[in-house]
Amino acid sequence: MAARRVATRFVDPNDARTQAEEVVERKADISSWVDVVDGDDVVGGLWLGSEAEELVVYDVTLERTTDAPELLSALIERARGQGARMVGIGVAPDDSVQQTIGSLPGLRVRATNMVLPLDRPIADPSPLVLHPMTAEEFDVWSDGEVEGYAQELASTGLSPEQALERSRTQMGELIPAGLESPGMEFLVARVGNQVVGDLWLSTDEAMAFVYNIEVRSDQRRRGYGAAIMNAAAVHCRDAGHPYLGLNVFAHNPNARALYDKLGYRVTLDYRALDIPDAD
Repeated sequence: MAARRVATRFVDPNDARTQAEEVVERKADISSWVDVVDGDDVVGGLWLGSEAEELVVYDVTLERTTDAPELLSALIERARGQGARMVGIGVAPDDSVQQTIGSLPGLRVRATNMVLPLDRPIADPSPLVLHPMTAEEFDVWSDGEVEGYAQELASTGLSPEQALERSRTQMGELIPAGLESPGMEFLVARVGNQVVGDLWLSTDEAMAFVYNIEVRSDQRRRGYGAAIMNAAAVHCRDAGHPYLGLNVFAHNPNARALYDKLGYRVTLDYRALDIPDAD
């Protein structure tokens, strides 16, 4: 199941399996493999994890999609038993089991993974140009990044405390060496001498990934969001990447509309259900 999950990263099948093993090992302390049983028969399987206040379904197989409502009820009871406030699941467009579970009442889209193939025409972003961040620019940018991402997470339903904890953990894992963190690029977008935005990319896999894009508050509503994204696509294409991926939170419909307009397509919806009467 794990190899199938990371295949959406658009890597070689052998690389996907290696990455899957790394993901499983990294999540070993917070996850478990569970059989789905009907009487004496095993009718499916789950890879479950606990993250902050959430029971996460990392992957699922099910012989009969008609069993989805009963499975979700069992997941809710399991979440209650471990004190979780939410059940979350990734839903791929081509996975009928995930689609069936994700469409059940109570589950809502919290975030969406999207991807842009880079073998198609890309609009010229000029006069906007990307430049590597200096150490001083990185320090200013990173000071607000943990708090900013925590606010994004809190908007999805996490408590402020849990959101800040998850933000700190994820940032520590992603950029342990700051500006020099392997596989990461930190860029500023300039028009002439004016800095108009910031961009954080991961470029260590076949599919490059946008971790964050921000247009400076005094430069918004001038088309710079699209220009930065087009500049990122050109930058990644020129570096040999066939795809550029990103994650967009459901509470940011303007960003989602931009990515749809630029030609990104959905690879995974992350959906969540609030546990009724959770403590």
